[in-house]
Amino acid sequence: MFKGINTGIMLTLLFVNVLSLAFNVHPVMATGTIYIRADGSVDPPTASIQRNGDLYTLTDNITSDADGVVIQRNSITLEGAGYTVQGTEATGSRGIYVWWGTNNVTIKNMKIDGFALSIYLEVSSNNTLYENNMTNSVEGIHLYLSSNNTILSNTASSIGAYGICVSWNCSYNIIEENNITNCDQGIHVT
Repeated sequence: MFKGINTGIMLTLLFVNVLSLAFNVHPVMATGTIYIRADGSVDPPTASIQRNGDLYTLTDNITSDADGVVIQRNSITLEGAGYTVQGTEATGSRGIYVWWGTNNVTIKNMKIDGFALSIYLEVSSNNTLYENNMTNSVEGIHLYLSSNNTILSNTASSIGAYGICVSWNCSYNIIEENNITNCDQGIHVT
């Protein structure tokens, strides 16, 4: 008699524990940088980015206490699909960093919040930044030694310094139809 009751109690406790685990789901929070490597791989492979050929699409919000996404591959599109790359305002952090010498990258349709630099292009040409929304950063978009880029229909608000900064030997960049509000300076060219 007690054997059947003990078995029933054990099964009930096991069932309750399994249910409590099923409903105790915590969101995943990245604490490091996500890389799109030169070979096309995404590192770490568990990152919230889906690859389809040269199209990389965010599948969820990304949070980082370092750089958000570093792009090292040429000729790709990073589609935000309306998701947010969220920083923790770490000094020198970049939400989206187009790596030194990486070219022909399109970054579009994402929110970038809480980085020192929302989008940073370094020695990078022929890129398109389109319909991105940047907030709560020191700078919205920063181009360094980067030419022949198109910056179109982006929004920068609540930016500490520059909505868009073009510095150090940048040339032939097209900057059109951007909405820059609540920034120390809108567009800064050095």
